[in-house]
Amino acid sequence: MTAPFEIVGGAGEAETAAIAAAITRVLRDEAEARGAPPPQPRPSAWVVAWRPREVPAPLPSHTYESPVPTEAESDGSIDTPDR
Repeated sequence: MTAPFEIVGGAGEAETAAIAAAITRVLRDEAEARGAPPPQPRPSAWVVAWRPREVPAPLPSHTYESPVPTEAESDGSIDTPDR
């Protein structure tokens, strides 16, 4: 529990209640923060970028020539470059 506090300086009842509520809230938040373990530090972007990672295989190229002519190529209905 916290030690009692005294509000002085000519504050009225409403101001005193608002100040007391704010102080109580700050003290409660501090107590909650002390009760929780500190969060794990996050590595910086430079550290994360340096770490090895899985690199997906490149996609197959669609510009390679087919070793077997297609039906359209073999019957002459489309032009094909000389091989």
